[in-house]
Amino acid sequence: MSEKAPGFEKYTPNRLDWLTLVLNANFQQDGPCRLYYTAGIDGKSISVVIRHYAHVDRELINGSVTMAKQAVSMYAKNYGWDSWLEIKVDVEELKV
Repeated sequence: MSEKAPGFEKYTPNRLDWLTLVLNANFQQDGPCRLYYTAGIDGKSISVVIRHYAHVDRELINGSVTMAKQAVSMYAKNYGWDSWLEIKVDVEELKV
């Protein structure tokens, strides 16, 4: 009798988990302007999280927010989740 290795156990993500996985795999950014996505604890939102240093140009940050919101909207529409999904934005300057 062989047991399954833990990595082979079934796991079914919820919709928000799946969407954040797809978005982070395709659109996450690292560097002076870090961007990633998190699932909201309310069960109906995705947060676009941006952390940046003080020297980062505000236009770059705003462009990243716009791109990230468009990506969320595009994927939500493709999955048919755009009727209920809310997009939140969390921008914060990193302290050094």
